[in-house]
Amino acid sequence: MPENNLSAKAYKILEELLVTLKLEPGKVYSEKELMELSGISRTPLREALLKLSNESLINIIPRRGIQISDINMTNQLAILETRRVLDRLLISRATKYATPLEKSNILEFKKYMQIAIDDKDVNEYLRVDKLLDQTIFDAARNSYAANATAPLHIRSRRFWYYFKGVDDLEFSAKNHMKLIDAIIDSNEEEALSLSDVIINNLVDVVKKYINI
Repeated sequence: MPENNLSAKAYKILEELLVTLKLEPGKVYSEKELMELSGISRTPLREALLKLSNESLINIIPRRGIQISDINMTNQLAILETRRVLDRLLISRATKYATPLEKSNILEFKKYMQIAIDDKDVNEYLRVDKLLDQTIFDAARNSYAANATAPLHIRSRRFWYYFKGVDDLEFSAKNHMKLIDAIIDSNEEEALSLSDVIINNLVDVVKKYINI
């Protein structure tokens, strides 16, 4: 397997460990510990860690190890404020520019979302949510906005997993399914409204904890 594919696989594995809190927020890990936890060899692990560091998802501390980004409510609010703008741009473009094939691919995610609801499988829902995001980003045809918002989505999924999880699974999945319908119908106004509902669901948690 080419090295770049190994690095992409390593990034995906580490991202899932971050989102599902297998890598604890704020904790410092050695490179050896991360290799054992992820099953990733040294070179692709280092390449994936460099990317995660560039995205501010981890902090590489010389001679100490790798510190996982913490969950800070003030930072999370700023993340959601930024994500709201980028998501609206990408979703707006997707409703306008998605091809029939892309719409067909987006529609498929409704089925997988429902399966996750039925099985109460939070981890599977998060995997499907990530793939849905990527498909919508591709349909939007704005790689700059997509690259900027992708790390914010990782932090948001981790935040949702920590504070919401299975209790919010059906509500969150249903809103994503409605968003899919709006994109398929090229209903930009409805799609943007649902994008705000999804963000507001997370903002409400932040405001509750910092008493805004």
